[in-house]
Amino acid sequence: MKDKFVLEVLNPRSVRKMLPAQGLTAPRPTTLNKKRVAIIPDKPDSDVFLDMLEQLLYEKYPEAIISRVYIDAFAKPEEAVAQIAGKYDVWIEGVKTAGHWEIDRMAPLEKAGIPGVTITVDEYLPQRKRLAETHGLPGLRIATVNTEKFMTNGASPKKNMEIAKEAFDDIIHALTDPLTEEEKNPKPFEYDYSNLIFEGNDYAEANEKFQAYFAEHEMGDGLALVPPTKEAVERMLSGTNRSRDEVLGIMEPGYGVATIEKVAINAVMAGAKPEYLPVIIAAVEGLVDPDFDEYHIQVCHVGSGALIVVSGPIAKEIGMNCKSGYLNPGNRANSSIGRAVSLCLMNIGWGLYKTEHCFAGTANRYCNTVICENQEDSPWESFAEEQGYSPEDSIVVIDETLGSVWGPAGTMYAQPLEADIQKLADMLGVWANTDTMPHLNLKTSVNTLVIYPALARQLAAAGYTKEKLKDELVNRRRIPWEKLNPGARAEYLKLAKEGSIPLLSVDDCQSGRTVPLFNRNRIRIIVAGPMAGMCVRYYSYGNYKSYMRGYDFTAKPFNIKKIHGATLTKSGK
Repeated sequence: MKDKFVLEVLNPRSVRKMLPAQGLTAPRPTTLNKKRVAIIPDKPDSDVFLDMLEQLLYEKYPEAIISRVYIDAFAKPEEAVAQIAGKYDVWIEGVKTAGHWEIDRMAPLEKAGIPGVTITVDEYLPQRKRLAETHGLPGLRIATVNTEKFMTNGASPKKNMEIAKEAFDDIIHALTDPLTEEEKNPKPFEYDYSNLIFEGNDYAEANEKFQAYFAEHEMGDGLALVPPTKEAVERMLSGTNRSRDEVLGIMEPGYGVATIEKVAINAVMAGAKPEYLPVIIAAVEGLVDPDFDEYHIQVCHVGSGALIVVSGPIAKEIGMNCKSGYLNPGNRANSSIGRAVSLCLMNIGWGLYKTEHCFAGTANRYCNTVICENQEDSPWESFAEEQGYSPEDSIVVIDETLGSVWGPAGTMYAQPLEADIQKLADMLGVWANTDTMPHLNLKTSVNTLVIYPALARQLAAAGYTKEKLKDELVNRRRIPWEKLNPGARAEYLKLAKEGSIPLLSVDDCQSGRTVPLFNRNRIRIIVAGPMAGMCVRYYSYGNYKSYMRGYDFTAKPFNIKKIHGATLTKSGK
């Protein structure tokens, strides 16, 4: 009888370094009468629902003392606790309709001995449970509302009252029911990180079982994977002289430990060559940098992805495409580098796509957005050199991209250079919030402007350096002081007094004057594409710290990692 074919693969999932499971300890009140209830809005779209919920609470508990408590979106967990502790007996928070950060502060409230319930639309329940588990509180009480009804309520009091009535009993039970034994003493978290074995009559059958298992357990992207056998992973590791056990950092949202070996396993699955590994490692280093908000890439409801920019000679040496169709499929280096990073986000970061589904999702999650500079045709210095690196150095720049805007193109029509410059400036204005969030535009947001070589050469011939072009574009997007609301004016004046924003002075902050919409130090210009190319602008909130660590306005403008440790290329040593 023929022996079974055995396919043994290394596990791409990383060890999770998160808080151990602990039980709920805060006793629940038997009634809310005479209790101080804090209602914490998640977003403005929750206000009418919470108004209706408050009415129902007063009907059932007329002696309750109910207050609306607004916790700043950028407050640290301990600051959130300080707003509630000693002032309220219970809390209600919601309604969650997006994959962001607030539950990271709800867990600290429970740990501080303040009982409560968080409310979410039911389609986001798996994510809420995951977030509770990563903070060591699997028993955190969560109530749900119907997603369709909530998303289509149109701020109607009548519709919101119906939704509130449907969820009311669950909310009350969450606030008043005694803790169960399971909630007080949850089972420890257990994960299997061992190798995986698949058997079949031949390789084809074993491989099909491998593909099916990885798809079922959310360990792949739905496309066929290269089996990460021991031999394949060893070959991948030959691309770097860095230790396989080196820890690069912790990847969210699942708090996975990112090691060189785990990166190599996922790189094999993506179809990468060993020569690409140092680039992939640098990209992962950027993602797990404590100053970078990789968490938002994983859970953002608008379906964001990673923007990976490679600058330096290694791009050409490993065969990356920087010219015609550089954003298209077809180039193994570009595609597999981006795909490897995506698989690392899934398996090292435990960003499971059924949980972090981001509503519609985005095709960007397959291979992210990978760009390398066309330095050969550029009239300017490379981005790496611009940042102080030598011409021999290669770097990876990691950012989040929330979307792209297409601008001037070298095809279809001809127009004066002045018109192209104005279009470049207009591109920067898309998605910019001129009133409510000047701090995002000026202190955290990053704009990546990709210019095709022919236009870059035109600009250079007209006397524009990258720095001069940035100033020109920002000055063309200035906004009149009169158009700002009082809050934005106050923030602009504060920033002007600090002197931290280029092209903004205290004298600008008055009637009849204008203020910049963007920070020229947070715009990067990349030359890529063919001569007959097109300009693209990528927008990001920037590499600000993860929300659960608190907002940090001092974060460096660009998240750059130098490529090093390469053994199979002349560059990136």
